[in-house]
Amino acid sequence: MRRVKYRDLDPAEAQAALRSDPSLRILDVRTQPEFDSHRLPNATLIPVQELEQRLAELDADTNWLVHCEHGRRSLWACELLAQSGFRKLTNLRGGLAWWMECGLPVES
Repeated sequence: MRRVKYRDLDPAEAQAALRSDPSLRILDVRTQPEFDSHRLPNATLIPVQELEQRLAELDADTNWLVHCEHGRRSLWACELLAQSGFRKLTNLRGGLAWWMECGLPVES
């Protein structure tokens, strides 16, 4: 049986977690143009294709909410981060697309 290395939350659950846990930081693993178009407030951008080379920029002890546009890249990012020693990881299921479909706020 696969050991769960991170939480997987839908947009409403993720928004509640962000509101209730001030230590939860946002990691956006989309591209720069996607980030420039729309993003979650206070997100840190590291495109997934650069993540492995830029791991040193992230604190492994920080509580991270990882997201992309639809949820595929963030799953890969969570796996990479977990393998690299990150233990406080949450994946935004459905990504920013589902977040926006739920009417939750983004910055442009």
